Amino acid sequence: MNDAGPDATFIVGLHGVLDRHPWIDRVNAEFDLDEDVFGLAVKRAAAFGWSSTALTDPPADNLWDHHDADGDWTQDGQVRQLAWLHASLPRPAAVPGRKRRARRLPLLPAVTVLTDALRRVGTVRLTGAHALVPLHRAGSARTELAEVADWFALADPSGAATLTVTVSALPSAGLAGRADGVREAALERTYGHMTVAPLKPAGVATPGLARPLAGVVQAEGMRPALAFRCGVREWSTDVAAWTTEVFADAIRAVTGVSGLVLITVSSEG
Repeated sequence: MNDAGPDATFIVGLHGVLDRHPWIDRVNAEFDLDEDVFGLAVKRAAAFGWSSTALTDPPADNLWDHHDADGDWTQDGQVRQLAWLHASLPRPAAVPGRKRRARRLPLLPAVTVLTDALRRVGTVRLTGAHALVPLHRAGSARTELAEVADWFALADPSGAATLTVTVSALPSAGLAGRADGVREAALERTYGHMTVAPLKPAGVATPGLARPLAGVVQAEGMRPALAFRCGVREWSTDVAAWTTEVFADAIRAVTGVSGLVLITVSSEG
């Protein structure tokens, strides 16, 4: 039985400015389409084989079980929460004779699905991302992060960016005061391709995010616990997913926290 209760909640959101393609309304009318984030995300996740809403027997081995998705496509040039996905993370299927190993958090797949959905309807200027992740469902990603680190070094130096990363959690998680350990773990996972400097979480500005964030109900009671200023070689949706996973894995490894945490990534330009 998959444990897909509230403690397995997984929410990812992308923020920025969307300019819809000028032909969208004409094509919608011609083919009787009414696509939104929900429909596009479901279709794209199914196309990759990452998540399916089809009723199958036995159940598909989804990376996530889809609950909802939406976004704000207001055409006013302001930073909006363009697309968000609400799901739960099932336990991986048991394999006879083998110990069940926790998966990595499917952050890059979820971000890819949302990014593809947005790019299908317009051009996107990304300004931030957020993720509410259940760390008790997160398998170690240290090896995989090491294997992909050089991917993010292969970037145009003129595209270097500064990011603000924040981490919120319930006070009982005890994350306050763990910034130095999390920083060192993040640096180990990025192999010199990201700089990380701790900040005081109180009053840290995150202009790249449009609030309220999707997941505010599930994150009730959480308080800002950690913040960092990070230097990266480029800014993209892939980097947003990478940065989020780096900090999720660092927090899991250093602190042993096993509940929900909220991680935000905001671009400073």
